[in-house]
Amino acid sequence: MNKPPKGHYQKIIGSQYPSVILAFTEFPIIGCRRVDPTPILQILDNSTDEHAKFYSDGLRNGTIAAIVEAVPDRYFKVGELFFNT
Repeated sequence: MNKPPKGHYQKIIGSQYPSVILAFTEFPIIGCRRVDPTPILQILDNSTDEHAKFYSDGLRNGTIAAIVEAVPDRYFKVGELFFNT
């Protein structure tokens, strides 16, 4: 099976888990934390998308991790980034 296009998983899980990122574990991941992939695996297993199996296999064998950004208290304004201290 070919590798899916970048970010394709968002078409499968994005509406239910928009903040979850599926990332390859072979690269360092900083500023994020892992989340339980069980509900995401259920969505992938029930999906008819041709690339869903690629993602579910990766989550099961550890080559892909379900993560979310772990940045506390970010405040945005158009064109600017403010941090709460």
